[in-house]
Amino acid sequence: MSKGLMNTIFIIMGLIVLYFIARELFAEHKVPTLGELTASSTLNAEGSSTSRIKDADTETYSTTSPKVSALAKLFQSIASSTTVTNKNTDASKTANGLIDLPSTTLFGSKGSVKVLVANTDASREQGLSGQTSLPNGAGMLFVFDTPGKYGFWMKDMNFPLDLIWIDANNKIVGVTKNALPSSYPFVFMPPKDIVYVLEMNTGSVAQFGLTTGTAVKFSLPK
Repeated sequence: MSKGLMNTIFIIMGLIVLYFIARELFAEHKVPTLGELTASSTLNAEGSSTSRIKDADTETYSTTSPKVSALAKLFQSIASSTTVTNKNTDASKTANGLIDLPSTTLFGSKGSVKVLVANTDASREQGLSGQTSLPNGAGMLFVFDTPGKYGFWMKDMNFPLDLIWIDANNKIVGVTKNALPSSYPFVFMPPKDIVYVLEMNTGSVAQFGLTTGTAVKFSLPK
């Protein structure tokens, strides 16, 4: 038998042995299938986010994998507004990762604010977590179904916020200024029962007249 033929036989035998070993590993689920690898890649691409809202009653935190949607048009309209002072904000980066949210305009004593409305469990859980920045003159309005003391923390936040606590009558009952990302896992709580929480860049409380005792005006999208 020639040397070349023997080498060919050894190669074929080796491939056969590898085939049976691989089949056993797949059978024991020690190696992920192609379908599992694809599903894993999809999950990683979509990402998951841990709630920034603490449930004061159960003290549990929920996780969701939101639908990713770039709200570039909304933030571009904010960026082109005359109320914006931070002209270097990248609208596409700001909108990256946000759930597809409705928007409205909130009126304070010193001007108007364009806000995204987080009125579902998924959108409230996601909030502004993971965002790189927020245009001046923009914010996120969290809307709850019933009045209560809802705690907020700064998990996965990259910039400080002013938190404006608003009751069912649209009256500001308290403000938390300059909540820092480094404050996590501290939980910020409202002084009274609230229905709305407005998150904006640090300094917005003074800039837009969003002080305790004043009222704000807005219409919720249907």
